[in-house]
Amino acid sequence: MKRLPAEKVEKGMVIGKAVCASDGSVLLTPGTVINEYHLKQLSTSHAEYVEILEPGSVMVHTLYAAAEDEFTKLEITRAIKSIFKEITLSSQFNKGIIKRTVDNLLRMVLKDKAVLLHLTEVRERDSYIFGHSLNVCMLSLILGVFLKLRRGQLKNLGIAALLHDVGRVRVPKHILYNPSLLTEKEFEEIKKHTVYSCEIISECDHLPEEVTLAIMQHHERLDGSGYPEGLKGDEIGLFARILAVADVFDALLADRPFRRAFFPHQAVDIIIKSTGQFDPEVLKIFIENVAIYPVGSVVSLNTGETGIVVDVNKGQQTRPVVRVMYDPNDVKIQSIKEIDLSKNPETFITRILREQQVKNIIG
Repeated sequence: MKRLPAEKVEKGMVIGKAVCASDGSVLLTPGTVINEYHLKQLSTSHAEYVEILEPGSVMVHTLYAAAEDEFTKLEITRAIKSIFKEITLSSQFNKGIIKRTVDNLLRMVLKDKAVLLHLTEVRERDSYIFGHSLNVCMLSLILGVFLKLRRGQLKNLGIAALLHDVGRVRVPKHILYNPSLLTEKEFEEIKKHTVYSCEIISECDHLPEEVTLAIMQHHERLDGSGYPEGLKGDEIGLFARILAVADVFDALLADRPFRRAFFPHQAVDIIIKSTGQFDPEVLKIFIENVAIYPVGSVVSLNTGETGIVVDVNKGQQTRPVVRVMYDPNDVKIQSIKEIDLSKNPETFITRILREQQVKNIIG
């Protein structure tokens, strides 16, 4: 990367590190290919310097494909909406659309495993099922790649992940969206969604048994505490073990009627503390590759300073690069100060700030 004065940035250059606005928000994310609009943003942001990727680097060529990937993501989202609309209305679905959708997701994952650091955000209440299914499918595929599954296995894993929660469409909405704690009877009804899912997909011919098995078992836990059959250890298939981690992680990141969304680092901590429930190998790969503090997160440091995450250190997910914006007295710092936490073990993140907390600091 090379550092350029903001006024010397030109169209076609690629951002190497996040560019922040004066209020600390991320203006341009890494990988942005500069266009006329971005130049106007830079001119009004009062940014002094910008980190640019060197022309001809492998990363630049990869990032130029981002626009194509974004289009693919939109197509995938539309396809999944269509799938779940069909299931909601008629308990049927188009197997061809599902396979094409998984193929597209798998292509994206195989091209760039780092896509895990930027999971799709589709989290409105009414779209929870299909948005959650998309995220779980993406995360499961990436975990499958790191586990060195064959391409055919990855496709079946992706289909299972995409369809793992379709049975929720048969659970009464007043139970699904109950804002208070569920009664024992209501929870028993929720638990039936795995069986409902299998009933729905059984109407589709030629889906491999490992797909159905993974869908039925994704709420089973290695210590026998799961459902619907209370299976233990090796009684649970590998696909279900992968789905279990992906499903719980994404569910924890979503706002639900009965609780607010957890931050990524909180979700990881909850999963880690669920001793004996998840496959150790899957969990290890998950922890090593998920972005606990995504780019753009506003964080507090143990020094009392407040900053914004501008880069993620692969393999050291709890030690990102933080651009300090405010001192311990919440006074804005005038000069740029970046701390690579992977190189400063004495400094660490104490919490991620929510939107209102950030507004309180910047006034």
